[in-house]
Amino acid sequence: MDRPSSRSKQTHAASDGKWPTMPGQYPQTSVFPWPIIQNVSAPKPQQRSPSPVVVDPTVEKLLQWSAGIDKSIVEVNQKLEFLLHETKAFRGMETHYKKLQEQTALGTNLANSCQRLDIHQQNILDTAQKLGKTMKQVESLSHDIDRLKDGNEVTVSIKPTRK
Repeated sequence: MDRPSSRSKQTHAASDGKWPTMPGQYPQTSVFPWPIIQNVSAPKPQQRSPSPVVVDPTVEKLLQWSAGIDKSIVEVNQKLEFLLHETKAFRGMETHYKKLQEQTALGTNLANSCQRLDIHQQNILDTAQKLGKTMKQVESLSHDIDRLKDGNEVTVSIKPTRK
């Protein structure tokens, strides 16, 4: 177990101060040749403005075509953003109208206002039924009073009932 670890080799190589060199030249990544840094001197304070670059007509056409493509891409993105915004607005309206189409207990389609109207209608129907029962009781009592009048005795007793 006296084998040296790979870390000890790395620290030894770094302590020598020598960096590994890459075989061959670095690959060129652009069309324009870059100057070698060791040969470049500091720029002079007074330099002339660069001469106009002569561009090949085919390159100029390619640049114009590329600019047209970029402009088209921007227009397409704007249209897509507009369509996305419109779609979101439409989806919101769609869900709103779906809620309005839900049927209430009595079969109406407008959600909030019709539910309240249905509740009021149900309350009115319940009140009318209770009024009908009360009218029957009053009619029965008046019939009993008429019958008792014929016998010259009048006895009326009403017991309040709470529900």
